Amino acid sequence: MPPAHPLDAVTHPDPYSYYATLARSRPLYRDAALDMWVAAHPETIAAVMRHPAARVRPAGEPVPRGLWPGQAGELFGRFVRMNDSAAHARLKALLVAFIQEQEQEQEQEQRLDPARPLPPAPRDAAGIDRYLYDAPVHAQASFLGLDHTLHADCAAEINRFLFALPANADAERIAAGHAAAARLMARLQANLTGPCSKPALRRLNEDAAADGITPDLVTANLAGLLFQSCEAGAALLGNALVMAGRRGVSEPLTRDVALALIDDVVRHDPPLHNTRRFMTESADIGGQRIAAGQTVLLVLAAASQIEPDAGWTFGAQRHACPGTALARRHAADALLHLLRAGTDPAALAKRFRYRPLPNARVPQFDFQEDSNS
Repeated sequence: MPPAHPLDAVTHPDPYSYYATLARSRPLYRDAALDMWVAAHPETIAAVMRHPAARVRPAGEPVPRGLWPGQAGELFGRFVRMNDSAAHARLKALLVAFIQEQEQEQEQEQRLDPARPLPPAPRDAAGIDRYLYDAPVHAQASFLGLDHTLHADCAAEINRFLFALPANADAERIAAGHAAAARLMARLQANLTGPCSKPALRRLNEDAAADGITPDLVTANLAGLLFQSCEAGAALLGNALVMAGRRGVSEPLTRDVALALIDDVVRHDPPLHNTRRFMTESADIGGQRIAAGQTVLLVLAAASQIEPDAGWTFGAQRHACPGTALARRHAADALLHLLRAGTDPAALAKRFRYRPLPNARVPQFDFQEDSNS
């Protein structure tokens, strides 16, 4: 059976023929059951992303309702990924320059020892599930120049913060998210402005200050880079394990072999399937009139069926991910680390399901057959 609708497709075993049909036959339509517009073709998705009235958060809810007030809400509201303000646009340019500088300095070192910043390779399915979420944060924390003793703490705090975001998160998870956000900000602030901060982080802070951007906003967006790496990185690495298990893995196990597999995942089983835009004004797009206040679901995985090499899973336009190449390398290194440690991807690919998430396609290998969460 094909997926019932685009949100159902994220966890469908094989949604890609459905996505291809959707992109070609229904490039932009109103889905009454979902109470959203759905954009599925590259041209209509790009048109929505370019439109000045299309925002990344609803006008009346810049922060998820359950997170406000509190530290988690304050942190979320400062992310450049979740904000359209001029100050955030200036900071994004500084972060892009910082990422590019770090890439040039660290690429050779990382190629020589790709497992250096990663947590130990697990031995069981439950450990693999944790590794999917932890490894991208460890790698990103190392890349940002954070002290290695903080990597595991950063991964734990980002996961607590992430678990507080869903609308159905209970009071205990939200409280844990607030506490995690406070601890994370304190640790990152010390790494940014403290006496032992790395030169690249000091330069980032100085450049931001010269542009009128406060250390709190810079610190929050270092946390934002860790946050962005987590669930998307889990999906990219998890889908790579599944693909490796179904195909078999070429020998010898090299970084180039792992990178090629990661690129095939991006083309054929991408980690992020959807994102959203919220219209602050009425707009005419793709021959349709979208009213102010309405939501548009952008089905990036459908656009990838038309343009498989365009990298739609990493976004586009004003909110395109500045760390696309970095995400590829981190996922390849984490995959290589697992395979060299003896992880059997064929066994994992025989039994898994997808986590019930609205946007990210994350495999889960440890679960009870009658469990739905």
